[in-house]
Amino acid sequence: MADDELVLFRCPTRTNVLCPCGAVERRLRKLGLEHATERVPYGRRRRPEIEELTKQRRVPVLVDGDDVIHDSKRILQYLDWRYGEQAAEPGGSDPDAPGREAEEASGSGGDA
Repeated sequence: MADDELVLFRCPTRTNVLCPCGAVERRLRKLGLEHATERVPYGRRRRPEIEELTKQRRVPVLVDGDDVIHDSKRILQYLDWRYGEQAAEPGGSDPDAPGREAEEASGSGGDA
């Protein structure tokens, strides 16, 4: 995997409407971000790659270079912060930007 490649680990649900993984997929598409999608099994015990990345077994998980973000709400905040309208403004990549603090301060969590 390239350092600048976005990878979304998500559940095998085919629709982007019924689950938190779909909300992340929709945001990635809305922002026009190319990304790889890895669908993991429904059974949490069969997700060793997720546990290795995040020390938990819930999806969605977004890998953006060296950044690994889990929990759909945190992922959406991260995408808006990193790639949304804020990022297009001068100083938009400020590490102290809103949303970054919440991402770093939050503990473990997840959705599916």
